[in-house]
Amino acid sequence: MGGVDLMLSFPSLLLGLAAVTVFSPSTTTLIAVLSFVSLPHFARIVRARCLEVRELEFVLSARISGVPSFMIVLKHLLPNVLPLMMVQLANSAAIVILLESALSYLGLGVQPPTPSWGRMIAEAQNYLTDSPWLVLGAGGALLLSSVAWGLIGEGFAISRRSVV
Repeated sequence: MGGVDLMLSFPSLLLGLAAVTVFSPSTTTLIAVLSFVSLPHFARIVRARCLEVRELEFVLSARISGVPSFMIVLKHLLPNVLPLMMVQLANSAAIVILLESALSYLGLGVQPPTPSWGRMIAEAQNYLTDSPWLVLGAGGALLLSSVAWGLIGEGFAISRRSVV
């Protein structure tokens, strides 16, 4: 967890910018970098929930009755961690969309001809005074998609039922 804390101490955009600069800016590199940047959040959530659930009575009774550790993880820990992971997945999707757009805006995201809202905004800036709808269209789509993923995450959080 020390490595996870170290990764969380740096801003995600800065880590992504450094990694994409060191490696060639491509779709594969971008996917790997964005996954790597999102991983610490998942690790902390899963660890915290597992530490909480492992001390509950039903897990202790399963351990005392001789159930193998693998079965305890499969039947007790995993069903209690999965709802939290779904919430984090939806919230991370919104963050990853914004990070990808920021890197593409700077020219370090996916390369042409693959479309990207960040690159669309960067290219439309030259026409901002004549055709502001070009920036507003890409920016609006970016805003709506990130808000939608955030709302999906909130929906998961509200409807999350603990199996405990």
